Amino acid sequence: MSEQLKYGWLYGGKVSVPVAMAATQALAAQSGRFVYMNAGAATLCADAITTIFGFLEAHAHTPATAAVLNCIIDLTAVFRIPVNSGTFVVGMTGDYCDISISDDIQGAQLDASTENLLIIVGGSSTVYVDVMMNPAVWGTLLGADA
Repeated sequence: MSEQLKYGWLYGGKVSVPVAMAATQALAAQSGRFVYMNAGAATLCADAITTIFGFLEAHAHTPATAAVLNCIIDLTAVFRIPVNSGTFVVGMTGDYCDISISDDIQGAQLDASTENLLIIVGGSSTVYVDVMMNPAVWGTLLGADA
């Protein structure tokens, strides 16, 4: 049996909302598409980002500023993304990890857990990892009056 190498939503819930895109957000093929909200605009999560909002359902392209894309915000959803650094081992299941962008590819940092945006639920060595969004850092963590 061969492994599924399709990146993106795998299974679980799929509650989604439309989001407006920030400027110059290049969505690469075979990449993650996790975003956080920055002043109402969806922006790709990268290293050092401390919140997460959802996963864009979109093809590889650079959407126009304020273009509206569908964003899966369901905390029960499982997504497959590339590994950008580190190596998946079964003992990581249930652990946190970070996100990075390397050569325009958004992927998991399996050797870093500072921002803890993702929870690892499966994977395959250095190729891919299956993850869920960490509910503790979901949203903007700001009050509406901020």
